[in-house]
Amino acid sequence: MFTVEELASFHGVIQNTQEFLEIDCGCTNPRYGDTPGKFRAYVDGRLEIDCKCTEDCPRVNLSPVEFARHAGKTNAHNNWMSQIWVFTRDGHKVALRRTCLLKHYRHTFQRPLRQVTHRDEFVRCSRCDKQRRFSLRTREACRIYHYALVDNNWKCSDIPDHSLTCDDAEERESRKVCRGCPRAPRCEGCEQCVCLGCDNCRFEDCHCQTCVEYIMNM
Repeated sequence: MFTVEELASFHGVIQNTQEFLEIDCGCTNPRYGDTPGKFRAYVDGRLEIDCKCTEDCPRVNLSPVEFARHAGKTNAHNNWMSQIWVFTRDGHKVALRRTCLLKHYRHTFQRPLRQVTHRDEFVRCSRCDKQRRFSLRTREACRIYHYALVDNNWKCSDIPDHSLTCDDAEERESRKVCRGCPRAPRCEGCEQCVCLGCDNCRFEDCHCQTCVEYIMNM
């Protein structure tokens, strides 16, 4: 499947047959360290990984995305080729995307589709006691809201673009509705309009309890 010359620069090759290659691999999370695994590339394009984080880990035949997520990577669906690595002959880690090990890969699996809705949320200013709207349409907007929510001293002036001050009027009560929800305007947080945790609003570099629990249980 791979020639001797192609594999000469790798360490940890377990099997190299006409049907598949098996080699030691891993994925590194800055918080939890390395998660080791056994990477298999098949001649028909399939990719599978058996997790070896513990001797009795039951997670086998995982897709690379599933393995990277198990290792704590929240953005694995886009970056698994860079996040999963193998060893070079001299013991260094090299990302899969920089090797020849994906030459048979033909996109044989896809990320499951999942619809997540983030409704507009509000945070109360600690200085003027007015509620300010956060429109959560992007990951960066979710991050800004998340940090404001956990900051007990958050103020209107803390908005990144400084577009709002305590002197500005508070939004009318009639506009504080759950947009896009069939239960609007009196929705109290149903699953149709509120995300309970996803890649856009949970952050592996955040140490709050919400993010830590999401990363650990992902």
